[in-house]
Amino acid sequence: MKLFDLIILLFLSGCATKYILPGNRFITPESQGSIFRGQMEYQQTRATQLTIDTSNGTVDDGVLYEDVMRSGFLLSNSLIDIVDFVWSHTGGSASMLGGKLQFLGGSRSQNSAGPKASVVVLAGGNDYETDDKEIKFNLGGTEYLLLYGFRFGPAILTYSSLSYATYDFKGTINSNDPVLNGLRPALQSQLMTLTGGLELTYSPFISKLEASYQKLQTSDSKDQSSLMFGYSFGFNW
Repeated sequence: MKLFDLIILLFLSGCATKYILPGNRFITPESQGSIFRGQMEYQQTRATQLTIDTSNGTVDDGVLYEDVMRSGFLLSNSLIDIVDFVWSHTGGSASMLGGKLQFLGGSRSQNSAGPKASVVVLAGGNDYETDDKEIKFNLGGTEYLLLYGFRFGPAILTYSSLSYATYDFKGTINSNDPVLNGLRPALQSQLMTLTGGLELTYSPFISKLEASYQKLQTSDSKDQSSLMFGYSFGFNW
């Protein structure tokens, strides 16, 4: 667990008036199957960086959007044959924990061809304070995913997902600038994402390519639509 704690601390470094919302999740519809069967992967993905607009001496003017590349990881571990524990993290965003329930098709351990479908629920958040204690903030979120895929054989799985997520940013500014000092930014973002992906397996190793179309709505800000691409690689045990 110390390794994962270190990864999160590294991902959370940066300016507190900027925060990250994920673009890709790399979650497939297959559960791992068999008790304590697991999967760990490293990701490189596009994400959206949101910067609070303080140019007018206020935190009520919404955010500025920017597409960025971020590292991340995904850990899945089976609890029972059709249920997985899931831990997903994109650098600079909230750590998300939850579960996957597969209701159609065989699990990964069964390695059976055919259709697969599952639902995933994730929730999480992070509290943070900058080194200079200029701002404290919390970023929390909830995500719901409906996934469908088709396994063509032991090596090839195609998948898609439709997801809805909400993220809340709440902070307190302690600044030498008297105009900004004491302000409490509070923003909510809604993300609707349609994803398609390809997973290739060469046991025990896996790799994924994923593309997502995402619509992002944030308080007091214009809507943002983006196409996001990423890849991941990892292993099963």
